[in-house]
Amino acid sequence: MSGEAEAGALAGSLPARRPARPAAPGPAETVLWEGRPSIGAGRLFELLFLLVLLGSLAWLALLLIAPHLAGSAFAGQPGPESLPLVLTMVIGTVLIIALPVWLRSSARGRARYMLTNRRALVFVGRSVVAEAILFGAEMTVTATAVSFWAHGMYVDWRLKDEGPDRVRFERLLEPERVAEIAEGQGARRVHD
Repeated sequence: MSGEAEAGALAGSLPARRPARPAAPGPAETVLWEGRPSIGAGRLFELLFLLVLLGSLAWLALLLIAPHLAGSAFAGQPGPESLPLVLTMVIGTVLIIALPVWLRSSARGRARYMLTNRRALVFVGRSVVAEAILFGAEMTVTATAVSFWAHGMYVDWRLKDEGPDRVRFERLLEPERVAEIAEGQGARRVHD
């Protein structure tokens, strides 16, 4: 095949589809830094807050249902056989509210961070749950975190926040050191 025919064949082909989840670093990438969120009072406070929130929700749900257990025009006169159904509804309501919060908190607590010569990655277990290409990425640095924004980045739903999506390295002991490594690979620091 001639050079022109080969170029035409390549130009007419569709671009390769990006995989749904980014891959772990391969042989062409060099790992420059790895770390985890520090465990401290913040993590303990999050867990305590979650437990207090769940307990409060369960208590409020029972208070809401309690008058109907004594009988009402709306609920009729419930018998002892309705108690398992009521408890199932209360537990189900608490789980519907609590499960997404727990999954997000759990993912953030078990995260492992990695900077390679190409990307900023967040792992949960063996899976990459967030990725930003470092070259050209915008980076913000705070006292305990480094976050990256880049075109085409990937962020799993468990790591998304109410604000704009960013790949976040949270609760770091040395965020300036991490930022310097990322700057060496083409990330640029911006100030919020």
